[in-house]
Order: sequence, then C-alpha cells, then structure tokens
Amino acid sequence: MKNAFWLLLLPLFSCLDQPDCLRTADTALVISFRKLEGGARDTVVLYQVAAAGADSVFYSPANVPDTLKGVNALLAVNPFNTETLFTFYFHESEKELHVGYNRQVRFVSDECGSEVFLSSLEILNTTFDSVRVVNHQLTKSRVVNIEIFN
Repeated sequence: MKNAFWLLLLPLFSCLDQPDCLRTADTALVISFRKLEGGARDTVVLYQVAAAGADSVFYSPANVPDTLKGVNALLAVNPFNTETLFTFYFHESEKELHVGYNRQVRFVSDECGSEVFLSSLEILNTTFDSVRVVNHQLTKSRVVNIEIFN
C-alpha cells in the first residue's frame, strides 16, 4: 500500500523536472472597483497609478485618463519587499493604498529554480473610504485580491 501511494505521487514530482515548470506564484495584485451601494462593478477614470520607489505601474500616455469600465486593475507589487504603497491619481483627487504581504521563497526544481510566493495580503493603510481583502494570496490565476468601494 505504501508503494502505491508513492507511485501516485511520482507523476507530480517528475513534472517539476520538465522544461515547462509549474509555477503558481505571481506579483500581480488584482483590484476590483465597486459601487458602495449594491456592490456592482464601478466605472473608474484613472490618470495614473504609481508605486512608491518605482516608475508608473499603470498609466495612460500624455496624461489622458483611462476608463476602467467594470474591468479590474492589475498592479505589480514589489517582490523584494513585504509592502508596496500605491497612489491612484483621479481627475481631481488622489488616493493611497498601502498593502503588506509575506514573502516566501520556494524551490521548484533544478531546472526551474525558485519562485517568490506572496501571501497573507493585508491593508496597512488607505485613504479610500472602504476597502477589503477578498483573497490573501497573489497567484497566476489572478483572481480579485482587493475590492475598493466608491
């Protein structure tokens, strides 16, 4: 019976040695803008979103606003730190979202090397009125991590 158990796990371990590595970690933070009343997806006009210590993460050329019509914003967190501060520039205001997370380096295989897995996402500080974390892990599936209510 013990041998049968290891035979079932063998395909899982052998796939990590293949050139196409199975990676689940990601640095993409997915944000959904929602209406405060009812929670429906909201249309948001953004001029820019910047991350502290980095160039613009999300922007439109020549300061032309971009309209997110019920579409999620996809932002990259800093994988070398345990927190990232984002500044959202709207038509006549700006808001900040400071997020924290745990970093864990995992060894995948000799061919694939390691990956940084980001988990335990939390809001450290924000100037938005209402924000909640709905998924605490950043993964390749890119499901919504944070909902911001306007």
